[in-house]
Parts: sequence; structure tokens; C-alpha cells
Amino acid sequence: MTRDILAIWIPAIAALVGGSAVAADSPPPPYPQLVTAETRADLKKLAALQQPGEVFFRDGFESAESLKKYFEIRGLREGHARLTTGAESAHKGSGAIQFTAVARDGRESGVGATAWFGPDGYDRVYFRRYLKFAADYDQGNLNHVGGGLTGVAGANRWAAMGSAGIRPQGDDRFSSGLEPWRDWGRYPSPGYMFLYTYWMDMKRDRDGNYWGNMLGPAGDERLVLQRGRWYCLEHMIQVNDPGRANGELAAWIDGKLYIHYTGFRWRTTPDVKLKRF
Repeated sequence: MTRDILAIWIPAIAALVGGSAVAADSPPPPYPQLVTAETRADLKKLAALQQPGEVFFRDGFESAESLKKYFEIRGLREGHARLTTGAESAHKGSGAIQFTAVARDGRESGVGATAWFGPDGYDRVYFRRYLKFAADYDQGNLNHVGGGLTGVAGANRWAAMGSAGIRPQGDDRFSSGLEPWRDWGRYPSPGYMFLYTYWMDMKRDRDGNYWGNMLGPAGDERLVLQRGRWYCLEHMIQVNDPGRANGELAAWIDGKLYIHYTGFRWRTTPDVKLKRF
């Protein structure tokens, strides 16, 4: 059985141009607040959040040249990541990239493409893509799929890869991906969308590890995607000023604000910026 994400089309990615110790008697670190309803109700805040930026990356997957934009494409050699052509398989134009995650009894079957923005990075990035799940897609419970943004320090494009289960320290990395979850079968495949997020103030899992915290919408607003149709997924990270908890995280589905959190401490140093997706 295969589990296909039938295609992805990326119209644009836009931007608006030392670890820390906590004493035993210190107050708990700030945890982000869900403010989606408040932002929707305030037209000025909503307009500011949705202010257009300058496009610095775009890919319609129309030719093999697209593959050169990514420094890692997992599954390409095995044929599990491939370009498809023809209007019938594309959201717009004639190209898309198709990923197939093969069922492996719970073992990793990762596929995907990773791009580097450059060592200078950005403080605020919007990542928009169009995604369609195959009609028979069923990941079981959890499959990290949908696309994410990563902030790192330095100029190493591979930095912080392989850090699952480890809490960022503030001077190294942060990340957030917009992805679906079935909640142990409570939701039909592919599940409802949430933001799987790593940052310095994240909460620890009961098993002792720091797995990505699941930052979702209000419980009555969980959106379960349908298989076999295109969705426009977009999410944004705004880094904080070091020393302040003023970072943000937001997501849109088909152009409607779906999630908005404020109060993040993404980083402790200005060297940590958004540099990878």
C-alpha cells in the first residue's frame, strides 16, 4: 500500500524585509497564546498580519530545473519523489511534485524536498503551497507532511537536522510545520491541521522527550482536509526580539486565517533566523 501526497505546487515564499538556564524558583517561561478570534475581529490587526511581502522563492515544478532549487530531495533515487506534468495533475500550469510514502509498518518512509534561503535568513517568512492528498492516502496516525519552516543559527544548511525529541536552547534553532493528525483514529485521514512546533519554551512530553508541541486552532474549529482535492496551505513565523516574548505563528487554509499565536520566544540571539523550509 502506498500513501501518496498527490502533488505539491509552491507559488511563492515571501518575507517582510548561548542557551538559557532557568533557576528552580523562577517563574515558568511564557507560553504562546491563541488569539485567532481576536485577530479576525480586529480588521487592522488582520490586515497587518496579512500584509504582502516580497517574494524571494517560487516554484511551479514545470521542469527538471526545479529540482536544482533544493539541496536535499528524499526519495528521488527510489522514485518516491518525482515531477509530474500535465494540467490534470497540477494545481495551476502544468507541473507538480508527487511524493509517495510507502507503508513500512510504522518505520520511517520519509520523502520530501528541502531548500535553503541563505545564511542571512529572514525575520518573517510566509510559506504558501498547494497540496492534494491522494484519494487512498492513509498515514495511520501521524505523518509529518505538509511543509514547515526552520530557523537556525550560522551558515550550515544541515544545521539541527536529526534533532527530534530535543528542546531548542534559543541560540540554535526553532521550527514549525503545518500538518495533519488523526488523533489516534478519532479523525478520518488525513486528519485535522495543526502546527507541530519546536522552540525554547516548549513543553516536555510525558515520555521525557521534547516532541513537537501541537499548536492547533480552537477545538471547535479543527479542519479535517478532504482527500482528492487541492488546498492552499500557508503559514508564517515572525521571530521575536531577543529578550522579549513577541514572536508570532500563524496559518491560513484556502486564504482564511486558521491559527494565530502570539507571545513566542523563538530565539535568544539575532543570529537565529528563518533559513530553511
